[in-house]
Amino acid sequence: MRLDPWAAEYEGSIQLSEDAEPASVDLQVERSAWEAVRPKDTATRPRIAFVDGVRRIEHRVLVGEGERTIFGLLGSFGVGACEVDGTARVGRELLGRVLVVGGGLTQPAFLAAVAGGPPLRFEPRSEPENDPAVPVQGLQKAMRQTEAGLAERLSAEVDAVFLDGPLTFLTPAARGSVVGFVKRQLRNYLDPRASALLPKLRVGERTPVFLIEGREPRYSWYARIAHGRSIESALTGVVRLEAPAARGRDEAVALADLSARILPRFASDAARDPRAPQNLYPIGGLEARLKHRLGDPAVVRRAIEAQLHREVNA
Repeated sequence: MRLDPWAAEYEGSIQLSEDAEPASVDLQVERSAWEAVRPKDTATRPRIAFVDGVRRIEHRVLVGEGERTIFGLLGSFGVGACEVDGTARVGRELLGRVLVVGGGLTQPAFLAAVAGGPPLRFEPRSEPENDPAVPVQGLQKAMRQTEAGLAERLSAEVDAVFLDGPLTFLTPAARGSVVGFVKRQLRNYLDPRASALLPKLRVGERTPVFLIEGREPRYSWYARIAHGRSIESALTGVVRLEAPAARGRDEAVALADLSARILPRFASDAARDPRAPQNLYPIGGLEARLKHRLGDPAVVRRAIEAQLHREVNA
């Protein structure tokens, strides 16, 4: 028995199911031997950026439409970047507030007045299904689309952008190198024989690049950025990364080498981050900054309730 390294208030970092349908992958796109790869050190220090976002549900809402009850929410999200080129700078913050409703229902924007400041404008978003979980998915989608847009724009200015999470919302418009950084293990991409390499990886080593086939193919690889304690899972500190297949195998291999060389520098410590070591220091700092930018949740909640009181009593 071993511990999952993340604090108990978070979902586990390792959630691999034995019953999940295996992904279709090609393990020999880089090399025929499936063995650990340690990239050579280089004297150059690339300019990189980390992009991430945070979200918060301000209030869940129920919208009446005839005899139907539509599930919705008022939510806020923040997206930003931490650029690293010898020093680290947090910036490029983008804040969004949305009114997400299901059932394909279209709503006008919701305005909530805040004393001493500009009103909060929650832009409407509609999701086709009407289910209690759908509004949260809509809020998550709004954040992830904004993250992808920022990563695409920033990729034209730096050597590589590490986007926290898979590249689901990335478009072909990206002019530079964007890498998806996946810190939770949610799906088995390797068969048991290939998976046996993962716990054996040393810090700074990676697997060979492999191709995840399907409608939107991606190159992917695993890398170890840190070791956990002896009482923790052998996969502690192992992350999965991915790059768009459209940009070619050679670029994916170069990005795999870059990630294995530099990401161990940014692995976090359990004394400072409850999702250590996978939640990188630049991402943790960015998340703290963005949560602050969202504003006091009690103030936002009171502003929403005051506006609804005005509408009900009008």
